[in-house]
Amino acid sequence: MQRVLLVCLDNLGDLIFTSALADAMRQEADIELSLWCKEYTAQVGQLLPGIHQVFAADPFWDKSPGRSKGSWTIFFRCWRAIRQQRFDQVLIASSCWRTAMCLWLADIPQRVGLQGRKNQLFLTEVVHAPSRKEPVVAGLLRAFKKYLPKNGAAQTRLNPDRLPARTLPEALEVRPYLCIHAFAGRRDRCAPLEILLKLANQASARGLSVLWLGTVTELKELRSQLADAPHQYYADQWAQDLLSTAWLISRAQAFIGHDSGPLHVAGAFGIPVLGFYLPGEPDRTMPQGRAASILVVRQSPLHLDQSTADEALEKLWQIL
Repeated sequence: MQRVLLVCLDNLGDLIFTSALADAMRQEADIELSLWCKEYTAQVGQLLPGIHQVFAADPFWDKSPGRSKGSWTIFFRCWRAIRQQRFDQVLIASSCWRTAMCLWLADIPQRVGLQGRKNQLFLTEVVHAPSRKEPVVAGLLRAFKKYLPKNGAAQTRLNPDRLPARTLPEALEVRPYLCIHAFAGRRDRCAPLEILLKLANQASARGLSVLWLGTVTELKELRSQLADAPHQYYADQWAQDLLSTAWLISRAQAFIGHDSGPLHVAGAFGIPVLGFYLPGEPDRTMPQGRAASILVVRQSPLHLDQSTADEALEKLWQIL
């Protein structure tokens, strides 16, 4: 049994892209695959195909969304646990030299990572990083092809069978629902809220409920503007963490949102997506799950009008 560690110390969307590598490796019976990821993504990391165990610690040199840089103490404790596991091989889905150095110090004999500044000093083999003009998943599979037992599908994938057993809230059982993630990352790249509110109203008129996703602060802002809109709900009524949010996304009919982690979670569950890239890199970071997606690409939210959003929503109805 070869013991392999897959490393993604980036944010949620990057972890979802890495799921394609896990899916390709799980097809080999004599590989035991583990994952090292950020603490806030660890619950979703458990849903990657074929993952045996998850190590979680934020790097002390980087911030996670809504968090400060990682703790030295927690990071060292996690690193020490990894070193004690005596892995045979590590695949690092980034070009960060600090990550490569930590895995070198963990005494893993075969260390493979993406080409980047200084990281070749700590790797046994450097592979060419994906081009910024190609889809991330296809680029990762190409880069690590030599170390994958079989050619994997160029798709992200999360395993719904690993989700906890839950029952939908009564409010969401009455009608099918779609998720809308109104805020993501930088506010200056998010669609105007009034446009999303009109899309939500159209979904309600079509017989769907709407489940708004976001942080507690973001959903508080939405509540102040939505008042008592019928058949529109907020994820924090039933989801207290990322795993329960992922479960709610997995049961949705569709997802509307920006280029962000939750959008890629939906794509990896095979949920049809309407994504706003205002701007973004749609050729590189579009949803890469098995379901179809509709993308709206503009240089700024100021260039997005209601008629364009309405046309995209009509296309989404056609693929449901």
